[in-house]
Amino acid sequence: MKRIEIDPSDVRVTRVGFGPGTSGEPAPVGGAGAWLRRYRLRLAGGLALLEAILWATGVSKIVLLAIAVLAVAAHFWITPRIKSYTFHQISWVVAFAQILVAVGMVLLVVFTTLVAILVFGFLVVLVIGGLAALLGDRR
Repeated sequence: MKRIEIDPSDVRVTRVGFGPGTSGEPAPVGGAGAWLRRYRLRLAGGLALLEAILWATGVSKIVLLAIAVLAVAAHFWITPRIKSYTFHQISWVVAFAQILVAVGMVLLVVFTTLVAILVFGFLVVLVIGGLAALLGDRR
């Protein structure tokens, strides 16, 4: 049996991939990038709500879909090549908002389809029940 002894003064804890790049540098404490980091979920939610309102008012769905695809692709393709922490946070907010809108649209389609199926099933049962009642009438 091997015994391993570790001196706590010899142990270093490193975190990789949590800062502006993947080099392990910490996120800035102040500035626009730090502010965006703190409020990025709220900002993405607000942007997603704004886009959902645009979608509901009749703005071209193809245009909105193209913006969503470009925003997410840019976040994963362009953002790693740019060293600006603020740009990374802005890109994250926009990409996350686009994903929220896409998930919301998919859920809306699924929900309305399920409701339509349930209403159709209820009407079929109602018609079959009415036919059974009429055919069972012996008077």
